[in-house]
Amino acid sequence: MNLFLFRYGGILNGKLRRFVGLGSKIGNMIPGLKFDLQEAGYVASVGEYTAAALANSFFYSLTLFLILSFALLIRATSSNAFPVDVSNESIVSLFLTLKLAFASAFAFFFMFFFFFLFYPKVEARKIAENVDRDLIYALKDMQLQISSGVSLYDALANVSKSDYGRVSREFEIAVKDISAGGAEDKALEKIAERTESEFMRKTIWQMLTSLRAGTPVDGALKNTIASLNNHQRQQIKEFSSELNVLSLLYMLFAVAIPGLGSTLLIVLSSFGGIKVNELFYVAIISSCFFVEAIIIGFIRSRRPAVHA
Repeated sequence: MNLFLFRYGGILNGKLRRFVGLGSKIGNMIPGLKFDLQEAGYVASVGEYTAAALANSFFYSLTLFLILSFALLIRATSSNAFPVDVSNESIVSLFLTLKLAFASAFAFFFMFFFFFLFYPKVEARKIAENVDRDLIYALKDMQLQISSGVSLYDALANVSKSDYGRVSREFEIAVKDISAGGAEDKALEKIAERTESEFMRKTIWQMLTSLRAGTPVDGALKNTIASLNNHQRQQIKEFSSELNVLSLLYMLFAVAIPGLGSTLLIVLSSFGGIKVNELFYVAIISSCFFVEAIIIGFIRSRRPAVHA
């Protein structure tokens, strides 16, 4: 998603520049978009990202319009919706077909555009969840080292060289700042300012409070570890309760609607005059498959970011 968006935007870089001003006006209407772009690792400004999102949305909707137009025209031709000879009726049918395809593509343009605008927030949230997932093990490592007599700087340096994902990279930046002559508290404050993880921010501020008060840092780390453990357990319980409902919803669209729903419609068609044919079954199965994909994606997005 990230690479394709800006590769496509880079191809039209000269033409997209004229839309950066418009993109800035639209992007500034989205609260926190600039911060979300920074947290998600995007190097583009709000205007550049929004302009690229407009270009990609137009590209996707244009592709969809061409596919729908071709499919609807083939269907209309095969079903003799309009004959080969040109007449007023055939022109009207052709116009309605293209109008339906254009309306669908127009609706999908806004869907894609809003998806691109809010996607950095989703990425930033997932990064924060990954930070919380690795943070508990990094803090346990730091607590063990500090309890053994290792200084805070050396503990930060050791964690930065370990494999704790984004936590190690954040501590690595702090270690470089300290090595360059900066104060420990100032380097830690920078981590708290740029992270979106609530527990990372809470950990840093508790460490700063202990440093400035002259109290042991391992006590603050112990309290944060306990709080993070309780938070992860609560996340797992909430996900388990949501998963029960989502599983029932998934089985409804995977089994009940394609099977029992189709049978019920066939019975009702004899009373209401509903035409049930092959195209109707394809539409039902395709719709159910689409909803199932959405449910699976939602389940994956709601899954707590914890180590197994």
